[in-house]
Amino acid sequence: MGQLYHTRPSHDRSSAAGLCRAMMNNPDEGREKQVRGKLELMMGPMRSNKTAELLRRAEMRRQYAKQSVLVLKPSDDTKGEPGVVESRNPNGGGKMDAVTFSSANPWEVLQAIGDKEQEIGKRVEAIAIDEGQFVSELFVFTRHLLDAGHDVLVAGLDLDFRALPFGEMLNLTWLVNAYGGSITECMAYCACGARAHYSQRLIDGKPAAYDSPIKIAGDSYEPRCAEHFVLPGKPH
Repeated sequence: MGQLYHTRPSHDRSSAAGLCRAMMNNPDEGREKQVRGKLELMMGPMRSNKTAELLRRAEMRRQYAKQSVLVLKPSDDTKGEPGVVESRNPNGGGKMDAVTFSSANPWEVLQAIGDKEQEIGKRVEAIAIDEGQFVSELFVFTRHLLDAGHDVLVAGLDLDFRALPFGEMLNLTWLVNAYGGSITECMAYCACGARAHYSQRLIDGKPAAYDSPIKIAGDSYEPRCAEHFVLPGKPH
């Protein structure tokens, strides 16, 4: 009966022992590492062309890098028609078809990513999320996508109308530091000409009170500098 196993030649034993010692010192040695994605974060106040910048980068990846980019739209985003991410700036970025998902459950998107990859026969290289401030569990969801090897682009407001951190957008800066990528501060300007850092909420043309509901039909926003930002009823 022939041998059921192969005997390693004696001259390989020392190299094998060396490999074992190397792997004990570095457990990842000899393993294929998953290439993690990078995060491109675009933040700023209202009217700072965040969505236009997101769409521009998505189109550049598609056109020049020949990448598959899946654009995502949270359900709380009422800008534009369903299934479309669109810039408010008529001269900036146009619009793109998008997968609309529940703002409260971004994990449902994973099925859409899998379906898209099966359809095109390759990986989706990049995921672009607009209005990220609306997305629940944005930090852990984005980290999951990065760990899965997708580049992620996120655009959204850094502060709400109360000038407080909006959702988890600011938390994503840690992921840029840990995974690599970039943070772009999208610029807007107050009517006085100064740089605007705030999103002034207006109800019937007047500054909204601090304790006003988050969503009111007919409200509007405009960028304001620190001097002209008004928040009636601010507690501190």
